[in-house]
Amino acid sequence: MKEPPTTPAVHVALRILDVLARADQPLTLSQVSRQTGAPKASVYRTLSSLHAERMVEMEQGGYRIGPKVLEYSAAYARNLDIVQVFQRVAAQIVQEIDETVQIARLEQQEVVFIAKVDCSRLVRPATFVGRRVPAFATAVGKVLLAEKREEELFGLFPQELLPKLTPYTIPSRHELFKELMRVRERGYASTRQESTRNLCCLGAPVRDGSGQAIAALSVCMATEEPEPERRDRALQFLLWGAKEISARLGWFETEEKILEPS
Repeated sequence: MKEPPTTPAVHVALRILDVLARADQPLTLSQVSRQTGAPKASVYRTLSSLHAERMVEMEQGGYRIGPKVLEYSAAYARNLDIVQVFQRVAAQIVQEIDETVQIARLEQQEVVFIAKVDCSRLVRPATFVGRRVPAFATAVGKVLLAEKREEELFGLFPQELLPKLTPYTIPSRHELFKELMRVRERGYASTRQESTRNLCCLGAPVRDGSGQAIAALSVCMATEEPEPERRDRALQFLLWGAKEISARLGWFETEEKILEPS
């Protein structure tokens, strides 16, 4: 099928906005031209048009994102349903790796699963929407707890010993805090039969436009221990999915984390 015609000037404008959105300080005309790969004359004309429409503004001799962008962002957010976004992204993940995908929110010491897309495997995780589980025993919970300050964590877990759900549950607050440090470093969490026997999960944060982790995405496998290849593939698509959902909520990372398997 023949591709419909496009307007080059629009592509230049969008590349400019992408570059400015990722910059942590105003950029000069030369910097914008270099980072977009567009001729300086074209970039100047486009920036002038965007400035006239308040899409960009000038500061300290450079250009930065303007206030008009917030109006579009707010309009998008008003019409956004995180579950709908999750369903679309999760369906793609399940199609690729045939593993159950879930999304959950943190409520005090527990996580609540708000949506899921099941795999087609004969043996699949016995989970359901609305399920509540102690956060410290889940991958999604660890990811969201890792966002908390130490004083908040002490408030959530005043006792040193933690309830034992399976023989593999993290036994103490001290061990949990050590695990949360590892989660912060890696950018994702994992569990091996910690909340339920024969259930292994991976979790990654879902962020809104402000960068706040408002939910967590998980890939769950009904097994005592997934094969390394299966786990690595699940992790790959988990991180992609969390990043994709976050992007649709308005969050774009400025740097890529270096991820190492646990």
